[in-house]
Amino acid sequence: MTAADNEAIVRGIFSAFARKEGFALRGLFAEDAVWTVGGTGVMAGISRGREEIFRFLARLPKETEGTYSSELRDVLVSDERAVALYRARGTRHGRTLELDQVLLFRIENGLVHEVLALPSDPAAFDAFWAP
Repeated sequence: MTAADNEAIVRGIFSAFARKEGFALRGLFAEDAVWTVGGTGVMAGISRGREEIFRFLARLPKETEGTYSSELRDVLVSDERAVALYRARGTRHGRTLELDQVLLFRIENGLVHEVLALPSDPAAFDAFWAP
């Protein structure tokens, strides 16, 4: 796969999420993919496998009563990796989230194998996702 292919994969993920078309993501993640979110909030942890990742992503709108959104700002790519810079927004339990985040992707043979989520302000991220 080329860097351009990997960019298309990342942009496709953000596009499908924005359109609320989770099934469009099925062919983009490896069966044994891993998505890691640091911190202490309810969304923190490691999702192992495609099905767990989809359940994790489905929780975002549920936890925020549909207010969570991700505005893709930029994508940096190589033949094996991609970095997505995006603006995350939402409201939850009277709290507001609006911060930049980075997703680091490892992509092999056209499938996402690993994702690491990195918020620009970990303390604000944890406060928003606190129980």
